[in-house]
This record gives sequence, structure tokens and C-alpha cells, in this order.
Amino acid sequence: MKRNIVCTALVLSLGLVCYNHQYHCYGYPFVTTPSGLSYKTIGKKSSGKKVQDGQWIKVFITMKVIHKKEANRKESIRINQKECIFLFDNNFQSKDKRIAEMIGMMQEKQRVVFKCTPQYYLNEENPARLAQLLKQCALNQEDTLMFDVKLDKIMTDQEYSQMLAQSRSAQLAKDKQLIIDYLTTHHIQASSTDSGLFYTIDQSSQGRPVVKGQTIKVHYTGRLLDGTIFDTSVEEVAKANNLYNPHKGYQPFEFRVGERGVIQGWQEGLLLLKKHEKARWFIPSILAYGPDGIKGVIPENAILLFEVEVVDLC
Repeated sequence: MKRNIVCTALVLSLGLVCYNHQYHCYGYPFVTTPSGLSYKTIGKKSSGKKVQDGQWIKVFITMKVIHKKEANRKESIRINQKECIFLFDNNFQSKDKRIAEMIGMMQEKQRVVFKCTPQYYLNEENPARLAQLLKQCALNQEDTLMFDVKLDKIMTDQEYSQMLAQSRSAQLAKDKQLIIDYLTTHHIQASSTDSGLFYTIDQSSQGRPVVKGQTIKVHYTGRLLDGTIFDTSVEEVAKANNLYNPHKGYQPFEFRVGERGVIQGWQEGLLLLKKHEKARWFIPSILAYGPDGIKGVIPENAILLFEVEVVDLC
């Protein structure tokens, strides 16, 4: 009997703890600011430090769109999650006013849930313009927007640079190993530069070397590590891989070496070549499109393989 009573008490205690935790996280009411933004803090952990103008911030944001109830009485929820690093400067604060307002209310290491209407978030009073924005965002005025925000880190310029360097170093080590494994598997002997670019000269030449400031014409084919071709200047390659675009005009890519417009791996790789040479580059992600990638084309932190031919030097 006593054992049953003890077990029952224990179960009730655990249930109460769980209930109190859930209530603390989600049950207690939101506080609404005079501007119309509602919020509540989840947990008590924070460093006490608030962001200042010109500092860098690392935040985790989960956005939920709770659509108005339809005839079936069920709520439709759309979720978007992302990790962001921002420079909390005047440009950011004027461009993303509502997110800046939320972050300005928080402390480092703190997690806060915010709630608002689409009209409040879009910051638009003109009815016609508001209707247009709502349509573009697939929202209704009656919907509710919820932002679950954790302000993970506040950094000075120096601290941000150190974090970036550490992240790039770790990613480069990972990319290098993947490239080495690829080269080993495919029995390719390649040279490498200090930056991490691997390359092979497949057709050598006695032509003029490529130098900075020179206008150059290059044929190329770009692949992902799995062999998927994502772009090419060669019409036959495009047609063979279902990439052909009749409006593109397949000609050698012409640009000035050393100027912006191509990734770092290209800038470095071209200076290794001469006129009429053909080469392959195995480019780590930090010398390509990094953690951002190109939506729908190049994944984040993707290693890129390029087959290139220096057609002419102008």
C-alpha cells in the first residue's frame, strides 16, 4: 500500500513539474508594448548584455505563420527557421525595423517569443499597399505571426572577425578532406595552393600567362562534387545535360581578371594558367559561394569542380 502511495505521489509530482514547465514556456500571457508588439520570455538564462549600434549579432529565428481559422476550424501553420548573423547598424535597423525592435528588447543568451499581426510587421498603413504586400506574402490580415528568437551572441568587429576566421578554417579543413577523398577515388593527381584550391593542367601551352587587369575569354563547365552540372558556356554540354537555354548565347565568358564578378577560386585559378591551356579546378566552398550558396542551384558549403579553357587573352 505504502509503495503504491509513494509511486502515485511521484507520478503526480513529475506531472506537476512538467505542467509548470510547459505553462512557464507557453501558458502565461504575452505582454504587449504600446507599439502593438506582444512578447514573453522563455527561461531566465541571459548574460545581461544588450546589443549596441555597430555590433554583430548571432540569432536563431523560428517564424510561424498561424493562418486564420477556416471552415474546417483547423489552423494552418507555416514555419521558417534560420540562423542569422547581422551587423546591428543603422542600415539594418531601418531596413528590418520590426526584427531590430525585437532584438533591441533582448539580452544576450535570452530567448523570447514575439507575436504580432501581419500589418504591424509589414509596417504599412496605406490600405492598397498593405493588400498588395499581404498578397505577395500569402498572408491575411487576420493571421498571426510568431517569432521565436534566441539572441545567441553579441560581438564586436574583432570578435566577429575571429569567429569568421575559425569558421572558415574549420570548413576549409572539411572541404580539403572531401576533395582529397574525391581525387583518390577518381585516381586524379592534383596540385594545391596555400588557400586550398586544387587543380590539374590537362592541356599545357606555351602561350602568354594570365595576369591581373587583363581581359580574358574562358570556356567553362561547372559541376558539384556529385557530378551534377549547374552551369556551362559550352552549348553542346548544355544540350547534353538538359541545361540548354536558347536565350543565353553560348560564347566564352569574357571579363577582366582581378575585378569583382567571379568567385575567389576563379581569381586564383586563372593566374595559374596560360592562353590555350585547359585545366580542372577543385574549389573549396570558402573560395566559392560559402554557407549561402545560390538558392536552387548551388547548395550551402558546396565544393565546386570547374573544367576551364583559356580561349583568348585580349
